[in-house]
Amino acid sequence: MNTTTATQDSMRKINKYPNKQPILPALLAIPVASIPEKYSAKAIVKSLNIMLAQSLDEGDLDFLEGQNVSVEIVDLKLKFGLSLGDGILIASSWQTKDSLNLSGNLYDFMLLASRKEDSDALFFHRRLKMEGSTNLGLEVKNLLDGMDLDTVRFHKLLDFALHHCIKVFEKLFK
Repeated sequence: MNTTTATQDSMRKINKYPNKQPILPALLAIPVASIPEKYSAKAIVKSLNIMLAQSLDEGDLDFLEGQNVSVEIVDLKLKFGLSLGDGILIASSWQTKDSLNLSGNLYDFMLLASRKEDSDALFFHRRLKMEGSTNLGLEVKNLLDGMDLDTVRFHKLLDFALHHCIKVFEKLFK
């Protein structure tokens, strides 16, 4: 194998998602985009408080105290903010320059949540973007990577749903 071929093979492995990531069609985002941010943020945060109750009780998310994290799921046209207050996650409004801003497409967030794709790869390839406090970003990433899924309420149902949604997403939107 010559050097050029070896380099091309290496680049294919590194860039295995050139432009092939499934993206939710804009038409399907309309129902979500029509919900006012404050309501979608409250629903998401309430769900996270239920699912992460044990981690919240054990103080695993205490590093979020006084911090604002904004999340944007670009192709879903969904933006929400959250922070920690009195030991629970609370909804906040999405801000361009929060302590930490996370953004990406729905498919990549599903891969992250299902652990089907390594978080380092998703961030390294800029499929998920993190801007703001480097320390806070590392804390969030380490929490996601190190979280024991058995402590997440409904994790088996969530895992089942995510894996099936990923398969459907790949078939329909690739």
